[in-house]
Amino acid sequence: TGETEKLFIQSKLWNSNHKKELVKPDLLATLKDLQLDYVDSFIIHWPQACPGTGEAVSVRVNGAHKAPADEGTMFPYDPETKLFCSDNKTHFAETWKAMESLVDEGLAKSIGLSNFNKAQIQEILQIARIKPAILQNECHPYLQQKDLLDFCRFQDIVFQAYSPLSSRDRPAMFRKADDPELLSDSRITKMATKYKKSPAQIVLRWHLQAGHSAVPKSITPSRIEENISIFNFALTREEMDCIGGMNCGWRILLWPQTSMHPDYPFKDELPYGFQIPPAISAQQ
Repeated sequence: TGETEKLFIQSKLWNSNHKKELVKPDLLATLKDLQLDYVDSFIIHWPQACPGTGEAVSVRVNGAHKAPADEGTMFPYDPETKLFCSDNKTHFAETWKAMESLVDEGLAKSIGLSNFNKAQIQEILQIARIKPAILQNECHPYLQQKDLLDFCRFQDIVFQAYSPLSSRDRPAMFRKADDPELLSDSRITKMATKYKKSPAQIVLRWHLQAGHSAVPKSITPSRIEENISIFNFALTREEMDCIGGMNCGWRILLWPQTSMHPDYPFKDELPYGFQIPPAISAQQ
């Protein structure tokens, strides 16, 4: 429809569905939910096929919650070990070939990646018939991804920042008591006061001027409106440099519960001797 064509609609392939025969059913379930014939962008959510068993497609209607593997949800775990199930036989290169077929069939206008590291992106580029259009990774002033951004520019891949405001409302499993709070950082709040803007608008303006595509998440109409009201001011070079100096490599979404898979992307950020946490606590 005319109204739909005004939107850029993006969806993601879930980790449980990396096996080549599960890729298309995953997207078809999304298209059915959205009552669409195609999406503008379809991206692999994570490089690792975990949580997942690789045995059958698992989508929203199967349950987006943690459960023993025989229940078929999107977050299957082993009831004995309490660890997520991991489809270690499936590699993302196989997944990418199935993604390319979706473009051939007109089900996706473009395809891309999310949470891939540089080496994994390079591996895709070496085998790709259709090049990734987008890389969606965590990015905010505390995790600026400067090397990865330069690599994407060189490869003509759009870098799309998720958690661009550092996910203030993130779940408890991704929060620690000593985590920094971006939107309360005095460097950000000082600029917000100067421009009569919110701290979130300052950070989003930084993303815009730094050349990022940013996808802030909100269900509150006033905040959605606020998030796009960033085009009537500009940060100075000194202010951009100030925010540039805030980079400290702080990653929110490490998700170490899936690090048993060989394609887990952030192994170099886990300490020596790291023990994989269970999907659920022993009490659960």
